[in-house]
Amino acid sequence: MTTVAQHSTNSLNHRLFAVTLFAKAALGVLQLATAAAIFAGAAERLPGLTQWLFRAELAENPNDFLATRAMSLVGVIPTSDMSFYTTYFLAHGGLHIAIVVALLYGAAWAHRAAVFVLWAFVIYQLFEWLTVGGVALLILTAIDLTVIYITVCEQRSSAT
Repeated sequence: MTTVAQHSTNSLNHRLFAVTLFAKAALGVLQLATAAAIFAGAAERLPGLTQWLFRAELAENPNDFLATRAMSLVGVIPTSDMSFYTTYFLAHGGLHIAIVVALLYGAAWAHRAAVFVLWAFVIYQLFEWLTVGGVALLILTAIDLTVIYITVCEQRSSAT
């Protein structure tokens, strides 16, 4: 590969890496906010809030796709012991943000730590998918595998 072609490939990989860092940071913030909302009791209030938001639409059209889908999704949210979900989102979001900050500051260990943490999530998500199922877990796993690949490429290009 010529130097120009290698530089443009590295530049593209770096841009993809930067985009995934931004996405991981945003996801981390969203997960921390979700943990805070669950801790504050949002899961118990969500069915009533959703019904209030869609009441006019459901009165007009009881078969409205978006309204009925939202109501059915809210109906499957467990409201009993939410401590697992609070802990999961807190840990997942905190790890994402910590890794992103370490990568942005150029910590030597950050690339390996990011790959390790992402592999741990991939293994966990695949285990959950095998036991529970769900397309969302497969999508999250595919995203994490893509981010692992991009992170390894970025690590290799920054080492040269």
